[in-house]
Amino acid sequence: MRKLYILELAAALWLCMAGSVSAEILHMGMRGAAVESLQNDLVEAGYLARTVDGDYGSTTVKAVSEFQKDHGLPVTGKADDSTQAKLKEDDGKGYRDGGGIVYAQGNRGDMIAELQDRLAAAGYLTGASDGIYGSGTAAAVEQFQKDHRLPVSGAVDEQTLSLLGGGETGEAKKENKKEIKKEQKNKKDMHYTKGDRGSEIKTLQNKLRRAGYLDGEADGIYGNDTESAVRALQEEHGLSVTGNVDDATWKLLGGLSAPSAGGTLKAGDRGKRVVKLQNRLLLHGYNPGGSDGIYGAATAEAVRKLQAEEKLERTGMADTNVWERLENAPKFTGKYKKSFQMKSTAYTPTDGGGSGRTALGNYAGKGHAAVDPDVIPLGSIVYIEGYGYAICDDIGGAIQGYVIDVGVDNLEQAYQWGSRDNITVYLIS
Repeated sequence: MRKLYILELAAALWLCMAGSVSAEILHMGMRGAAVESLQNDLVEAGYLARTVDGDYGSTTVKAVSEFQKDHGLPVTGKADDSTQAKLKEDDGKGYRDGGGIVYAQGNRGDMIAELQDRLAAAGYLTGASDGIYGSGTAAAVEQFQKDHRLPVSGAVDEQTLSLLGGGETGEAKKENKKEIKKEQKNKKDMHYTKGDRGSEIKTLQNKLRRAGYLDGEADGIYGNDTESAVRALQEEHGLSVTGNVDDATWKLLGGLSAPSAGGTLKAGDRGKRVVKLQNRLLLHGYNPGGSDGIYGAATAEAVRKLQAEEKLERTGMADTNVWERLENAPKFTGKYKKSFQMKSTAYTPTDGGGSGRTALGNYAGKGHAAVDPDVIPLGSIVYIEGYGYAICDDIGGAIQGYVIDVGVDNLEQAYQWGSRDNITVYLIS
């Protein structure tokens, strides 16, 4: 079972993302001299305790977020003009209570597995140490910090690591640097990777769009959606699933033609695009019998029901007209058995290093939700205010009582949903 990644304070983050964008804003996925300079400022201000590598990853996001929280700035994890200016003011003070951030949610590797071993030995974590700093590890760190009267962040800072009996020895630091150099070499072997920008990325995105793997406009920014599209392409064609465009991926893209009939799917088709169709059908209240990536009889029947209600030809094939209807906001019929007032968060298919599957074996994403089975039975269909319909086919350690975790396709959508109190959830069946 996957660990669920609970996104608190994300509504505020999304509002910041939706505002005006400055050319000076640094964010997750970027790398280079500007990021290296930012990291040096964070080190000097006492908020970062990792090797400066010029790569804006999870640890840098957390360090920036903690700095923003402590200084009354909007907590976005992005280094905008006001954040960078404030950092310059505090440059050299190094006063953060708890010390600089060493590890944060999203980090992976042997050092994280070692951290998990320490948490398990202290009685704060159960299960195997997988080397992935997911929501379960963050929750364990948070509880450890509460119990030891440390600043509670869910991230491992210097004081937390010290109390856990850790700390980077000289050898560990050498290993850390080796890992960074290895990662940088791997990046050089890639054509494109997350964080890249420019006209070449726009060309890549247009290729992905024509092949049916990417929605929306080509903006020239290799972000979460582009990475997810590349992953889907790689998985569907038997390539190594990295989310990076290497030689094999680029050659494959060059030989792909656009899907037939403008992206039409029909009975017998398989793959990620079928998963997307099935999840969109679920979101709009048309149950295809699950989302397994196989266009079978149940999926065709769900499409026919949509076509009948929208007064389209009942072919059972997902053509352009069907896709257009599925891009509209879901409509509530008003029919339900029971309603609940619940707190809601959001999670992506791979949060916590998960497999992308729900507890009932479906592919996760929009149209799915995690619930407490004692409140809403697994397999139930619900309508969630402001979201749409969903099948309740997932669970999670943090999902207890009147809490529902809605599925989304990527981190941007998770930020947009955020954490919501007192939303109405209608039990349909």
